[in-house]
Amino acid sequence: MSISEVLPAGSVRPASAPRHIPAPAILPEIGPGQLWLIELSAAQSEPSALGHAIEHANVVIYDRVFADAVARSLPLGGYAEPAASADEAGDPAAARAVRFACDGWSVVRLLPSRPTQRERIARVRRLVEELAATKAPGDVPVTVLGELGDGVCAPTHTRLDRLDLVVVTYPRDARLTIVIGGAGGGIGGDAAARLYAVAGNGLAG
Repeated sequence: MSISEVLPAGSVRPASAPRHIPAPAILPEIGPGQLWLIELSAAQSEPSALGHAIEHANVVIYDRVFADAVARSLPLGGYAEPAASADEAGDPAAARAVRFACDGWSVVRLLPSRPTQRERIARVRRLVEELAATKAPGDVPVTVLGELGDGVCAPTHTRLDRLDLVVVTYPRDARLTIVIGGAGGGIGGDAAARLYAVAGNGLAG
């Protein structure tokens, strides 16, 4: 059975307990309320080493160019949906990803790599604006990793209100993974952790 269930007004939410599975040593563990932005090359037949998070997140929101890669990597019972396109009015995919994370689910947002620096900063700022609208504090921990060729740069640890200052230090060729929310709690803070505990006990429906 899928971990999603259809709700009134066409909304969708995960229905079973969030999975909390350790990631490789260089990456943070994927935890409740975390939001992962992962840049992938459309030419890659499989997600990169950093894209392993697809297998462990509760929700995957992806650009349609990655539909085949997501279909190959999504585990049985996983939930994924294609992203609505951003426009001048806003970024519906960013808003949806933030909503899921604020509800306590671990979320992966897959994005094409090699954007212009301006496009990359615009992505980040749209996301930060969505988080600000939820009253997420500026000191939410953030980890940024850059992948160049076959190598992964050492992680940079920062906070939400300084994220754009860190992102501009990476070259355009780097594929970034940005993890918003730390091991002690995600965007939803204590609320996310409490929801995770309740869902883990099989009491969420």
